[in-house]
Amino acid sequence: MEKTLRNRLLLYALISAVSFVYLIMPSNAGISVPLFIALQFACWFYLAPKKKALWFFVPMFILSLNSFISGNPLWHISNVFIIIVLYSVMVLVMIDRFRIKEDSLRFIFDAIANIFNPIKHVLLPFKWWSEADQDKTRIIKRILKGIAVTAPCLFFLIIMLSSADTVFFRGASNFFDGILHLLEMEMILKVINGGAVGLYLFGLMYIAYTPPQNEEQQPAAKTSDADLAILNALLISILAVYTLFVFIQFRYLFAGAQLPYGLSYSEYARKGFFELLFLSGLNIILILIAVNLTRLKEGLWPKITRYLSHYLCLVTIILLASSFYRLWLYSADAGLTRLRLLVFGFLIFEAIGLVITFFYIKKPDFNIVAVYLSIGLVYYLMLNIVPIDTLIAKNQVDRYFADQKQGIGYIMTLSPDAAPQIARLLDSEKVDKHTRQMARMYFSDLNARYPVGERGWQGFNLSIDRGVRIRY
Repeated sequence: MEKTLRNRLLLYALISAVSFVYLIMPSNAGISVPLFIALQFACWFYLAPKKKALWFFVPMFILSLNSFISGNPLWHISNVFIIIVLYSVMVLVMIDRFRIKEDSLRFIFDAIANIFNPIKHVLLPFKWWSEADQDKTRIIKRILKGIAVTAPCLFFLIIMLSSADTVFFRGASNFFDGILHLLEMEMILKVINGGAVGLYLFGLMYIAYTPPQNEEQQPAAKTSDADLAILNALLISILAVYTLFVFIQFRYLFAGAQLPYGLSYSEYARKGFFELLFLSGLNIILILIAVNLTRLKEGLWPKITRYLSHYLCLVTIILLASSFYRLWLYSADAGLTRLRLLVFGFLIFEAIGLVITFFYIKKPDFNIVAVYLSIGLVYYLMLNIVPIDTLIAKNQVDRYFADQKQGIGYIMTLSPDAAPQIARLLDSEKVDKHTRQMARMYFSDLNARYPVGERGWQGFNLSIDRGVRIRY
């Protein structure tokens, strides 16, 4: 690797380390997080050998916006992991090693493995430094030796002069206090973390310039008709049970027929949505296994498997509809919570995936796992930019004014995103004293956690700033 490129990569590592300490490490980092991602994009746009994969910075930037527009810390840890995965996939696309067109899970393993590959190169900058021009190396060593000899002498001299003069002693004390402040454990940990991040990102950039050799592809295992016969028997048995269950759903849940004695309709309808959600996931896995075993085969048994898979896909859609309807009834009675709102969104996106799966069974000429992951990423990005705590608080406050007050205490535990909706409780004369007191305690705690003027410019957050400005 030429010397100029080496210097650029080392400069990128330094910029990444310093910017991470200054923009990400401050407590409650807000607007500085998307600024860090924007700076990373600028560096990659200037240094990356191929620009076609830089669109991965779009979802990274959307994820980083959560720290700026929302006061909900729910996604902060998972966002770090997702951004690391996106970095890994971006580098694999740059070096043409992301095998997403193959109908397998190999591309997932490649992305996970590439997360750890940069660790192999973290010592490379130090190796380059040791291989630098010998004359410069000797000069640096001499400077370090001079510092090692001079520092103890200066320290002894300062101690003696401080003992001799009080004014000099105060000046020296202030100087050393400033040095100790810089060397406090928190700052040392920040520097270590920043250096680790800088070296890790350097390793990713180095991989983009030095892709590994392609590995030989393993031949796919063959499937016999006997295996398909066993699979079809399993599918027929499962579908027989599901058919009976679907019949019960249409008769009692959707049509509202008379239930057995002792079972109320509300109790029947509002249970089981999580169980059905779990079963729908198992069904999808079974469908993918069936399609993977028959995608390259022709004949009677593969055709039967595809028909059964279509039916199982249709049944799974009905399970999702039943789960959605049950959760809808439960939420209408008890109001929204974070979990219920997240499940609503997940059911919608899973239904989209099932519709695509229905066509995939007929023509499995694309990677359905990659489609699922893409749908999941879109859903996760929406969770980062949609103010879910605001929606929950609005739902519960509206219910409170409609004399359904059982969920009003829950919103007092939500993030600053809920502050404008909670403020409605203090603006109305219909609110009882206990609820009004809870709302005031919410804003008191909010102002105590986020004092105005103490977060620094890096910690500026739209939601928190709006919340602390509400005074009662």
